[in-house]
Amino acid sequence: MNYRKAIVATLASASLGGLTAACPAAAESAAPNAALIKQETSEASQSAMAANVLFLDYSSTLQSRDANGTIMVSGRRLLEAIGYRIAWDAAGGSLTAERPGKPALLLQAGRREAKLGDKTVQLPAAPYIGEGILWVPLRFTAEAAGLTVAWDAANRYAYVKDPAALPKISLTTRADNRVTEQPANLIGYFKSRMGIDVNLNLVQPDYYRERTNIMVAAGDTGSIMLLQNNYQYSDELLRSFAMDLTEDLNAFPRLKALAAEAAGGRTIDGRIYGIARPRDPHDAPFPAIRQDWLDRLGLARPKTMEEVYAALRQFAHKDPDGNGKNDTYGMTGYTTAAGLGSFAWVEQAFTGSPERFAVQNGRVVDHALGAGETEALNWLARAYREGLIDKEFAAQTPEQAADRIRGSRSGLAALSLRDAAALTGDKAQWIPLSGLKADSLGVPIAPWNTEVTDTYIVTRMSRVAPKTILRWLDGGLAMNESGAWDGIEGFGQTDRAALRSLFGEPDLLNSDALKSVPERTRGAYETAVKEWQKTSYADAVVPAFSGLWSTGKYAELNAELKETQIKVILGELSMEDWGQYTKTLAASKPYQALLAELAELAGDGA
Repeated sequence: MNYRKAIVATLASASLGGLTAACPAAAESAAPNAALIKQETSEASQSAMAANVLFLDYSSTLQSRDANGTIMVSGRRLLEAIGYRIAWDAAGGSLTAERPGKPALLLQAGRREAKLGDKTVQLPAAPYIGEGILWVPLRFTAEAAGLTVAWDAANRYAYVKDPAALPKISLTTRADNRVTEQPANLIGYFKSRMGIDVNLNLVQPDYYRERTNIMVAAGDTGSIMLLQNNYQYSDELLRSFAMDLTEDLNAFPRLKALAAEAAGGRTIDGRIYGIARPRDPHDAPFPAIRQDWLDRLGLARPKTMEEVYAALRQFAHKDPDGNGKNDTYGMTGYTTAAGLGSFAWVEQAFTGSPERFAVQNGRVVDHALGAGETEALNWLARAYREGLIDKEFAAQTPEQAADRIRGSRSGLAALSLRDAAALTGDKAQWIPLSGLKADSLGVPIAPWNTEVTDTYIVTRMSRVAPKTILRWLDGGLAMNESGAWDGIEGFGQTDRAALRSLFGEPDLLNSDALKSVPERTRGAYETAVKEWQKTSYADAVVPAFSGLWSTGKYAELNAELKETQIKVILGELSMEDWGQYTKTLAASKPYQALLAELAELAGDGA
């Protein structure tokens, strides 16, 4: 994966470097006393990069040095950043700082005494000149200006804060509902009621992963960021831009529980770096059907795969839209790099698993090599031969498939509940299928999100202490769980949409998508969700498996499997060819290595 290697390389020089790289050397005066330039106190051992010094309320970062345990920073840069006017006496090596409403401050190289107004005070370490800079004690100087300094030992960050200013955070998250407008009323609520100034970066879902990868590579991650499948980042890479939240999370049981969820939390060597954003695991694409077409053709809603097949035949050949043309498909869709994409539900119907690999009785099982997969491919190949499946499914993009669905050319498609609801109106009535099974003796299947739950991280670029961000996140999630957000007056659709993007939708029955469905079809949606919630695949699906695919390590093996599956569906290979292929695959060394690695991952996740 060259792109991933590029991320690693870029981060090494940009991500952390953006926080701690030395500021350009700038003398505190144009011509400081030559003797004072060498006056680097003999009692101190100065070392660069003693800590990452961040201003929480000002746009500045500082290089630091260590003087026997005292963090030293550039006096000029610190004081000018917070609004002081600086005067420099080169001959005496002294710096005077003045600001209206504050006592004047006098600091001098080599002296452990400073003047604060008319008082003489002791310093923890003497200022000194090095590289043309007067280095002064951070905590003393900041506190003399009325600021506070907090120390995060785990991540070696010193946070400089103005107690009178609201903490400011920059947050990037995925707008699953595609609403990216700024929610002015919600942001105002955060300021007035929660005491925090939030700058939201709402990104469209179609290119969210690519966008966040670029932000990570550039070291421009803001304060808090939603990661889509955090397992795409190695331990080393994630630690380079995400903060260790272990100690801070002790104060937030709700967040700590979310971090402990195998599906979305992320721990490295027992330390917590990621918190899962809540979601209903049944929020995933699943077959939905045109109820208005069923009604027009006098068909009952299908419950078995043969009943689905019969409905598709009618949709493809009986003019269900009544336009007098033979221009409709039974179903349309697209494939993905990982497999059959929109048609994966057919595999699930016959294998009983929403994921190719699952854990059964403590062992990793590959459903692609089992009898259920053979049945699924036979079903799809038969449907393709009869013209029930969109002929372009193997080549078209998700957008092209969506255009065919919106254009009323398909009677069945794999859709999320949100997408099915958005398509339902006066002209089309899409109903998600529930109780679907392979045959009358089979077990009903349900949608299941097999991807790793989205994960919030607090980034190393944050100018706000992690505990402040976690307090805000915990408060927002608590209101989401209790339904308190629904009682806030003055919020418009943009504000409500942003809330879902920020804090997730832990229950589809309470989702905005369900509420948007027309009254006449809402009951069918509620019935489907309640039926789905009776089924769980949590014990069989291992989210960490997706991390293995994201590395691209077995990409060639997976691509060959997908290509063979598609050739079988298109009739280019027979079912006998498929059987021979699976036998050869199962015996190959790369496949055996894959199974061994999956078994190790399953053991780690257990």
